[in-house]
Amino acid sequence: MPATPLPPTPEPPTAKPLVEPSTEGRVAQKVLKETLRVKRGENVVIEAWTHELDLARAFVLEARKMGARPVVLYEDEEAYWKTLEECDLKDLGQVGDHEWALLSKAQAYVFLWGPADRPRLAGLDPKMVQKLHAYNALWYQRAKRAKLRGARMEIGRATPASAQHFNVALEPWRKELTDATLTDTRTIVAEGKRVAKALKHGKIVSIDHPNGTRLELRLRGRDPQIEDGVVGPEDVAKGNNMTSVPGGYVVVALDENAGEGLFRSNRTSYLSAHRAEGGEWTLSKGKLLSYQYRSGGEAFTGPYERAPRKGRDQVGLLSIGLNPKIVQAPQMEDQERGVVLLTLGRNDEQGGTNRVPFMTWLALGGANVAVDGRPVVQAGNIV
Repeated sequence: MPATPLPPTPEPPTAKPLVEPSTEGRVAQKVLKETLRVKRGENVVIEAWTHELDLARAFVLEARKMGARPVVLYEDEEAYWKTLEECDLKDLGQVGDHEWALLSKAQAYVFLWGPADRPRLAGLDPKMVQKLHAYNALWYQRAKRAKLRGARMEIGRATPASAQHFNVALEPWRKELTDATLTDTRTIVAEGKRVAKALKHGKIVSIDHPNGTRLELRLRGRDPQIEDGVVGPEDVAKGNNMTSVPGGYVVVALDENAGEGLFRSNRTSYLSAHRAEGGEWTLSKGKLLSYQYRSGGEAFTGPYERAPRKGRDQVGLLSIGLNPKIVQAPQMEDQERGVVLLTLGRNDEQGGTNRVPFMTWLALGGANVAVDGRPVVQAGNIV
């Protein structure tokens, strides 16, 4: 009797092929895992505008891969501008109970900047802008209360309208922000802690540069804020539960009544009104005595002259950049590694006392910075 043939050996199950994530997917992975430290089962809100839907989709997909539960809060660009034209001002800037409920039940929040036409937003009547953003302070209060971990995605600022406004090429701008987002945050975190320690415990900051900058500022023991692109437990405990991505600077509120010398910029200042080049400030007793710009000075003088006189000319903040991939991204001047940024005006949100509704800045690369005589930055390199 012939032997019964053995059944064929079944083929092993075919594993799903590994798919390399897109650039948007890599950005979403890094932000969800490293910045927000999202865990399986957590609720993630992604607030997105029309121009960032591709990135929003990537965040949804990557969150689901991690076992998290994403939801998208969508704002349409066209509907936004029609709202301003056709709706009553008193109805703007309001948040409904359903949106507050969404916030209270989320553990992580991703904010993709909008609208895309930010120059148009900057050109609106200040009273309308105030109405539009009336909810802002309450939103942050509730986010802190809920211990929300949040990330503001700066790549949302790089739009055709803004590129034209600042006279920069769009694609290199977006690539710079993408590369800066994907850079290794470990060095940024470590250097940020060292710089913050010096600024916390020091008294006198000295800044000098071969371009003629010679400036002395005073510290008051105020807590520096580290924007390293990571929201850890210590950040949440302190109420610093929202970070900007890419991250990369340490900022501290200065003594508003001290500051002597000359601060001469060698970086573009991308102010809301436009770009300004070659800014130079002379300070005494913490106040602006004189100023000049090589070009674009009206971007400074217009807002400065419209601001309340009390407080507009006082030194406000000092920051030192940490991100090695930031070079010239508009309105990210404070993030270039080793760059020194000095502001005038409001600083109360970082622990100062000045509440004037005005802020402007100059940035200086390649400088030497010492705190109580000890080098912190040498020729633009963090010590």
